[in-house]
Amino acid sequence: MRSVFAILTILALTGCSDVVTSRFPDLAEAKSQGALERGWLPPLLPDSARAIVERNNLDLNTGMGSFAYDLSERPAYTEKLSRAGAVSRVEGETDILTVTTNGSRWEIRLPRASGSAQWSVTQL
Repeated sequence: MRSVFAILTILALTGCSDVVTSRFPDLAEAKSQGALERGWLPPLLPDSARAIVERNNLDLNTGMGSFAYDLSERPAYTEKLSRAGAVSRVEGETDILTVTTNGSRWEIRLPRASGSAQWSVTQL
């Protein structure tokens, strides 16, 4: 009887997750589907952003995601983030830029040697 209760409890807890995942092949598609307006993608993305993935926990009001971009666009992108008020710090070979805008705090992680990025967002 205990094992039945344990199985039902596990099933109930895993069924309650409210995590939504969206994928976009590029920035143009994300814009056309209104992803930026929903507030779960970083407000500033490089023009070459592609392979965009967002995962949002609607229960906790948090999100995370990733994208690829042309590494040659990195200086212009970090400058754009800095002009938006981003605070920068370094962890090993990764620059981490934190910017607060429209009631959200974004942490964007940019490894220096690759055209990839990860972000997390918390609604304030």
